Parts: sequence; C-alpha cells; structure tokens
Amino acid sequence: MRHFTQESPAMTGEVHGGDAFTARCSHSQTRFWLLDQLRPGDPSLHVAARWRIAGRLDAEILTRAFRLLLDRHEALRTSIVGEGGRPVQRIAGTVPLAFSEIDLSGLPGDRLGEARAIAESEAGKPFDLARAPLVRVTLLRLGRGDSLLLVTAHHSICDGWSMVVLAREFVAIYGALIRGQVPALAPAALHYADFAEWEISPALAEAAERDLAFWARSLRDLIPFELPPDHPRRPGRERRFAAETRPLSADLGARMEAYARAQGATPFVLACTILFGLLSARTGRGDIAIGTQVLGRDEIELEGVVGTFVNTLVLRTRVEAEQSFAERLAATRRTILDACDHALAPFDRVVQALAPCRDGLRPPLVSVNVRMRPTPQATPSGGSSVGEPAPIRLVDLDYAPTGSFFDLDLELAPGEAGWRLICEYDAGLYAAETVAGLLADFEQAARAAVGARLPDPAPLGRGGGGVATELEQASREAGEPEAEEAAARATPDAAPAPETAPPSESEAAGDLLPTIRTIWQEMLGRPDLSDDEDFFAVGGHSLLAARVVARIEAATGRTVPLWSFFEAGTVARLCAFLGGEAAAGVRHRALQEPTAQARPGFTAIHHAAADQELYRPLSEALGADHPFATLQLESRVPPHEETLERLAGAYREAIDAAQPQGPLRLVGFCRSGVLAFEIARQFAQGGRDVALVVLIDCWEPGYIRRLKPLARMRVMAAYRRGRLAALIRHVRRDGIGYLGSRAHLWFRSHRAWRGLRHALNRVGLAAPSPEDAFWQVTDELDALALAYEPRPHPGPVLIVRSESVPVGPALDPMLGWRAYAENCESVSVPGFGHEGAFSPAGCRVMAAKISLMACR
Repeated sequence: MRHFTQESPAMTGEVHGGDAFTARCSHSQTRFWLLDQLRPGDPSLHVAARWRIAGRLDAEILTRAFRLLLDRHEALRTSIVGEGGRPVQRIAGTVPLAFSEIDLSGLPGDRLGEARAIAESEAGKPFDLARAPLVRVTLLRLGRGDSLLLVTAHHSICDGWSMVVLAREFVAIYGALIRGQVPALAPAALHYADFAEWEISPALAEAAERDLAFWARSLRDLIPFELPPDHPRRPGRERRFAAETRPLSADLGARMEAYARAQGATPFVLACTILFGLLSARTGRGDIAIGTQVLGRDEIELEGVVGTFVNTLVLRTRVEAEQSFAERLAATRRTILDACDHALAPFDRVVQALAPCRDGLRPPLVSVNVRMRPTPQATPSGGSSVGEPAPIRLVDLDYAPTGSFFDLDLELAPGEAGWRLICEYDAGLYAAETVAGLLADFEQAARAAVGARLPDPAPLGRGGGGVATELEQASREAGEPEAEEAAARATPDAAPAPETAPPSESEAAGDLLPTIRTIWQEMLGRPDLSDDEDFFAVGGHSLLAARVVARIEAATGRTVPLWSFFEAGTVARLCAFLGGEAAAGVRHRALQEPTAQARPGFTAIHHAAADQELYRPLSEALGADHPFATLQLESRVPPHEETLERLAGAYREAIDAAQPQGPLRLVGFCRSGVLAFEIARQFAQGGRDVALVVLIDCWEPGYIRRLKPLARMRVMAAYRRGRLAALIRHVRRDGIGYLGSRAHLWFRSHRAWRGLRHALNRVGLAAPSPEDAFWQVTDELDALALAYEPRPHPGPVLIVRSESVPVGPALDPMLGWRAYAENCESVSVPGFGHEGAFSPAGCRVMAAKISLMACR
C-alpha cells in the first residue's frame, strides 16, 4: 500500500561550511568509531527515536526548529574522521538538515503498522561518519493533529538521554516559533567537545586509573557468561537481529516499584536480581556477569548536553541456591553500587586490561545486557504559560529496534500503562520461542517476587520453574557437565571459515610479509613476535589495531578493512588475505543447519548484501534435512579486467574448501545464476559431481544477441507482450496504484538516475546509500555476464520461471540455456515480480520439483 504515501525529497538547507574546527574524540566516540570500522553501516550503532506528536505540525516551522537545534548543539554538526588510525571530531559551522516528509493520512487500514515499517527502515539506513550531520529527521503524518517524528542519529554523537533533551527543546522551540516569538532557551553552558577535553584532565585520568584497577581485580578470573544458544555460532561478520516485546501490567509495575522502595533498592536492582536468578536457573552457573550502561552525566552541567556519554559496566555476582530473594536483592544492590562507583574506566580500557580471548564470534566479557530506558520526567508541550493552549504536545517517546552489540539485550521501559520488556537478540543464535520464554519467565518470577497474585518463590536455582526448568533438564539429558560447558565457551562452536585458516609463512605474500611484520612488532613493542602469534593475545587492543591498519595502508598502499585485521589476528593470516590467497570477497553463510541424517546440501550464489535473506524461504521449503548455505560477494566484484570465469574460479575454491566431498547442488538467481552455471561447469570439467544446478529467473546473457535480426525482432515483441500481460495481471490484483510503484522503481533503477546519484555523491550533495552500493555491484556483475561466452555443461539443470517472466512460441522456455545445458528441464512457479519465485507458493513448487529431480 506504499503508493498511498507521498514522500518529499530531503531538504538540503544550508550548504555544509562555516568555520569548522577539530577536537579530540571522547572514549565513547572512539569506541563507536572502531565498531563502525569493523561493521560499516551497522544499524546497532544508531539511536532511532520515534516522537509521537499531538497537534498539527507545520513542516516549515519544524525544519526551522531543527535548524536551531543544529546551531545550538555542536554534536549535531559533528563528523568523525580517522587521522593516522585515530578518530577526531570535525565540527562544522553549518550543516544541511536531512529532512523528509511522508503523508500517511490517506492510507486506508493500519497506518501505525505502515509507520512502524517505515520507522524500522529509516532506523537501518547507514551513516557515513565522515560526513555531517549524523542525524536525520522524517515526518510521518498519520492524520489531522497526529504525527510521528522519526529522529535517527549515530551513537557517536547521540545517546538515549540526548533524544530526551532534543525532544524537550524541539517542542519548546516549535511552540515559540509558531507564535512568532523568539525561543527563550538558555544558551548552552557546555558543548560535547568540552566534555571530551575534560575526560583527559589529570584529576579525572587518575580517578579512571583507580577504577581500572578495581575492574582488573574484580574481573580477573571471569569466565564470560552466555546463555546456551539454539544454533551454533558461525564465522563471519553478519549478525541478524530480531526483537521480542512483552508488556507488563500497570499493577505489576507499581508493585515492583513499591517492593523495591521497601527494600531500599530501585526497580532496576530488582530487575537485575530477577534476571540473575533466571540465568542461573537456565545454565546451572552461579558465577554470572552481565552488562549494563550508565548515563555518564554525573555533573549537573552535562544534563542538557547532546552527545554520547554512556559507558558499559560489568555486573558480576554469585547466585547461591540457599539464599533468600531478599538476600539476593541486597547482594545485587551492592554489586550495582560498586560498579557505578567505578564507572570512570572506559569499557574498552577494561577489556584491554583483562585481555580476554577474542575469537571474533562473541562480544568481549559479556554477551547478555540489561538496561533501563531513559524517559522524560514530564510530558513537554509547546505552551508558554499556564492556561495557554499548546500547539503541539509530545505524547510518547519510543525507539525503533536497531540491533545490539550483545547476543541478548534486555530493556525495561516503564510507562503509565505499565512496563514493557523488550529484548533484542541475535536471531542467528536464538529462536524466537527461546527469547519469548525468557521474557515470560521474567514476568512470572517478578510476580512471585513482589507477591502479585503468586506466592513468594523458593530461591531460584537449578530447580527453577517454567521454561528454565525445561532447558536445564534438556541440558542434563544431553550429558553436558559444567566443565564441558567451560571448555565449549573457550572454543568456537564452528570451525573457522576457510579464508581464515592459518597459512604457513611460506604461503604468505613474500613482498608484504617483512613490512607488515616490522609494523606489527614496532607497534606492539615486541621485536621477537612471531608471525603466528595472535595480536590480541600479546597485548593488542582495538584502538591499537586501528593504528596498525593505518600504518599498513600508508606503507603498502593497500586498503585493509579493520574487520579483516580482527578476523586474521596474526601476521601470517593477514598477509595471506592481502596477497589474495584467501577467498577474499566471498562470504559463506548457513541458512539451514545440517541434521544427523542430512542429505547433500545446496549452495546458493548471490551478489549483493541486500539479498542475504532472499534464499531463506526456499531453504525452509526444502526442509531441515537439506543443509542450505549461501556464498556472497562482499562489497564489489573484482575490477572490470576480471572475467566471469575467473570470478567463478574464486567461488569454486571457496566451495571446495567449505564442502570438500560429496555431490554439489548450486542455486543462482538472475545474473548470479550465470555465475552459478559457470561454477558448475568448472566443477564438472574438474571431475567433481554436480548433482543439480537451479537457475531462477535467469536468462542466458547472449540469447537475444545471437539471434538473427528477424528472429530477434519476433522475440523482443513477444517479450514485450508478455511483460505487458504480466503488468495487467498486477494492476488487476493490486489496483491502479501499482503503476505508480512500478514507475517509481523504474525511475530509481534507471541508469541515468543512478549516474546522477553517483555524480551528486562525488560532489557531496547526496549521501551514499545501500541502494547505490547494490546497483554498483549489480552493474559490475552484469558487465561480466554480458562478456561471458557459455560452454556446455553436461549435468542436470533446472530452469525456474516466475509468472512475470514471459514465455511463448517465440521465446525459449529454457530462457536461452537449451544450447548449453544438455540435461535441462524447466518449471513455472507462482509469484508476481522479479523475486516472485521466492513467494511461499513458488518455493513450495520449486522444492517439490527439486525433490523429484533428486530422486532420479
């Protein structure tokens, strides 16, 4: 129903300029910059607020109010740039306002559902940290006097409390402007750059060192805690997050607050006590450590400053089975108070001091996090005096889920209607049922703790009830003793990907090895460091890694992604990666885990990050006994002097390493199908058994070009008639609005528009987007495919056509592959659009046809 929306282009506002200056980055900014270097564009580094506004919003006044906020707060005009492997703040005098407006008031049905979908999409759009502003605003009009304002910022310049500050000031500024008055906010006493400088003052630095010594003592023998996952951890940088929400009644929230006060604690201490008990009951561990965040605004002058102040603390406690709940509450209170009393040591410094084993698969020190959502003390409005009607009022301040740094991130959101438990979790590790069960157990334990219609509980331990007992019993039946759990935590659950296997020194690139070895040894101060010693195991840390990468790039002229440094870990591995000996540019990812009786699996080839979930419906339709994995190009195909044959060879080596034995089944969609066909041909030529190749909506690239002129005209006419018939079917099903959406898609995918976007990106008038990267990769692969001359492949090939692919007497139902696939069959599957073959019905038909061919 998106054709009912009206989206205005982003307003450019002022040109970036003015008197810019630089400042040092705070500890928090440094951490977020490093995380962005590791996972560029990661939405978990975003703060995505949703302001529900009552009252008619004037878009012009709204943009004026936000421009005043940009002028008022330096953080909103700040970009983060790297200089010699270190980040610095670059604060501009003026920056453009990234603003867009979408009118949903004419949309029938669930407007809030559509607004939530848009909010989640906005929350995930990446920022370029080197280009300010790192904040954008989208106005969603839901109806007369009802709007949703989406304010998304990068965590390096904003935190949750900053959103509260901005919301209050926006409502006050807007109320003044709409009445023709000058906003009466007091000038900002401090800016974020002042705080960053204050962090390194001698007195504060000395206090931070004392706090660091506390953490080194209290966490010295810590074995990182994790809730046993439902699925094994896999090598790779992709993390797929989901969220579960469970509302708690207003009565239960009030009882929790009253009980906490009676015990001399806070609701957060009570929630942590409950969580500690649940985690102990589910795992049988008594020594538990989880993470939490503090606001970091101890000084009253910092309360109104926009910036990122949060710091992560480790809460470590011992859960004893014989303790009463009141004793556990008191112990948790002491733990939290001790942690808060030593909150000046930055989390990264704590990680560096403890030097935990880093396998690239787990968050350092803690994998479970809990926090309390900051909320305004009062609902702001735009009235200037008592009795004067407010033009607008902030009804609610909520946040869109963006993912997390942790495997499980539990947030408690108090509200007038009751509390909400929100858990963002790594969906590649945990099933939704597991997380929902954890939240249900939390509510049950909370009710028992405060006596809300349940008796006071027995101490939670190995005999805890609910889902906890079931999981613990399953663990006992599996015969996994605590010692084995500790060993499993110290060892990755899955074998490392082939590209990270440690190469020998003789295999490393000879011209790179001496240079990188020297830089590595100098930066670590270890002239005796061998090529196989791990960087982090010998005292390296994240910021030092960024500096080493900068030195290597300056010395070699090569681009070294920071994530590759973390994945390599040793001189030998990094040299192999840079020398092209690893399967660089290809990522292996499992969509279906193999079972004990699993049959030969499928490997799907796809070419763009936007498609990473495309094959999941097909993998689920094939069933759990068919292991299903994907191979994905990272960000770019090789340069244009490369050929599709050479690219297929790189894929073939990666597949060989991941599946060295047994028959292969390859799947490819669109242009990636051409790549899959060539990979299969090379495997067959080398004597490897290729049981099946599935090409989905994939035309043979030279089919039209090789036809004689008259036949080519007939084929093109038949193709256009077929496309027109498919368009008419779409319009009949979706209404005339479908034409608008198709025209919009055609315009955005047209080469002229994309060329204009590229030109605007180069001159700084438009920010790069994932769509730009997608089309760049698509165009490069398309060029390789059009230059490709297929050769015959003797194995079975299945051609899959969705309903939108026209066929007829003049068009080859095999989509041009008949001349090269000696054993070729085709099937038409239901589903509209280019990706319609992946509809539920289309995947069921595909899976049935594949099963029939596999039985022959």
